[in-house]
Amino acid sequence: MSLPADKCPQGVPYVMGAAIVQALRDAPALAGAMVLDNPRRASGLSEGARIVFFEDAGDRPRSNEAQVQHRTYSFTLGVISRAANARQAAHADYRAAKRVLRLVCMTAMTQVGVEVTGGGLREGEVIYRLENIDVGGELVLGTFTVDYRDPS
Repeated sequence: MSLPADKCPQGVPYVMGAAIVQALRDAPALAGAMVLDNPRRASGLSEGARIVFFEDAGDRPRSNEAQVQHRTYSFTLGVISRAANARQAAHADYRAAKRVLRLVCMTAMTQVGVEVTGGGLREGEVIYRLENIDVGGELVLGTFTVDYRDPS
């Protein structure tokens, strides 16, 4: 018995994350900002006047159906500003990044073969401080989830 070709060999979370990062990098409203994909160390966030960062948070099943795997992918989107008007600038960059997620990324994910299901993209909690971490400016950090169907 031979297995059918895998429609998403890197996995849907990887494909969604890559689509999000690319859309953020291509966004005119974020031109000049450093866009980071899953920064490995806090020190990676320590330089630059404008930083937008994406980080995978998790991927979990929503049901135990044998044939159709419905899952929820979660990630965080953060913005750091070190401008003179850092609070205002961080909020503006976060809003711009959130608009990219809603208006560009959902289409991009569909184009690369991800079947977004349920409510689509949902924004969760947004925080403005991380315990014991001084970002040297203003931070806006939001959590997001996307329901999808794994095609494998």
